[in-house]
Amino acid sequence: MTHAEALARVRAIRAAERDLNPVCSYGLLDHGRQAEDAIVLLHGFTNCPAMYRQLAAELHATGANLVVPRLPRHGLADRLTAELTHLTAAEMEQTASEAVEIATGLGKRVIVAGLSLGAVLAGWLAQFHQEVDRAVIVAPLFGAPVMPEWTSDLAGFVADRIPNLWLWWDPKTRGAIKGPKHAYPRFPTHAYGEVLRLGYEVKNAARASAPRCQDIRVLMNQNDPAVNNLATKRLIAAWQAHGANPSTYEFPKESGLLHDLVSPDQEYARTAEVYPVLTRWITADLP
Repeated sequence: MTHAEALARVRAIRAAERDLNPVCSYGLLDHGRQAEDAIVLLHGFTNCPAMYRQLAAELHATGANLVVPRLPRHGLADRLTAELTHLTAAEMEQTASEAVEIATGLGKRVIVAGLSLGAVLAGWLAQFHQEVDRAVIVAPLFGAPVMPEWTSDLAGFVADRIPNLWLWWDPKTRGAIKGPKHAYPRFPTHAYGEVLRLGYEVKNAARASAPRCQDIRVLMNQNDPAVNNLATKRLIAAWQAHGANPSTYEFPKESGLLHDLVSPDQEYARTAEVYPVLTRWITADLP
């Protein structure tokens, strides 16, 4: 894909968007020419591209072009929309694959990075897409917290076979939750199950074959209450068993960081502490 074709594709995607929160449109930061690096930033579950506005600007200042896709059924103006009940792993994969295709026109080297659900998609791209030169996986949801990993994997396959439940991120404040005003304050169990199913697909494929991407970097948060880090470590071990050598970093438990390491709008955000680490792991060549 050429640079001009990449820009045209983004314009077409934006033209087809409907009923969005204006800050959640499909994101593009472009220097007007193909750059050495094109970075794809994949946002988290119930969030939207706006979570990357500050980090994307800092990465753009390094000379990279960026594409920040809006995942399906996210970023709508109605934060209590029921659209997420129809979310599927397949449509998320399609959106991520399209973003990589666009990135091939924006840069000579394609780097993908994501947080949480976006990290699972970055892992999926690393496993299946040879166009990806570097994948940076941050606080990935390869297993639900608290429960055993096998139970989490099973939940991904039964969630759409049982009645859907709506869960609030904060049951006390519900729709008045503090934090990003563009993010959804609740989520359906059907959609959460699709995220777990996507994670299982990556883990299952990794047990069978090596990833297509040669430069994989995994950043975990030891204090993360929202994911199962042991599931992530098992994925890393599976990749290593097939000859891959992912680089890893863990934010220490005593730092007290919570799950969303990226959004500057979170009341617990510590971007001055986290962004230098993320920027280095996304952009720098590690020894």
